[in-house]
Amino acid sequence: MVKIEKERHRVNIVCTDGSFVKGYVHIDPGLRLMDFLNNQEDAFVAVTDAEFSNVREVHSFAIVSEFRKKKEMVFLNKLSIKLIEEIK
Repeated sequence: MVKIEKERHRVNIVCTDGSFVKGYVHIDPGLRLMDFLNNQEDAFVAVTDAEFSNVREVHSFAIVSEFRKKKEMVFLNKLSIKLIEEIK
């Protein structure tokens, strides 16, 4: 298996349901964050070291309180992203 090196970008994400995610997205070197998000080949974006806040409703998880903790990796549907900001 060939490992493809990625650049790690720290981001704040505001989701359409009002929840916030802080973590890292990993994209190809030289690719802009916006280009990565506009790529329609992948419907989901992997967010590592994800920290959630203001979680009001999560339809796909049984226990919302468990989801408020820091997660090593989550896959976020790109359609649920309202705003994304890179933290430099």
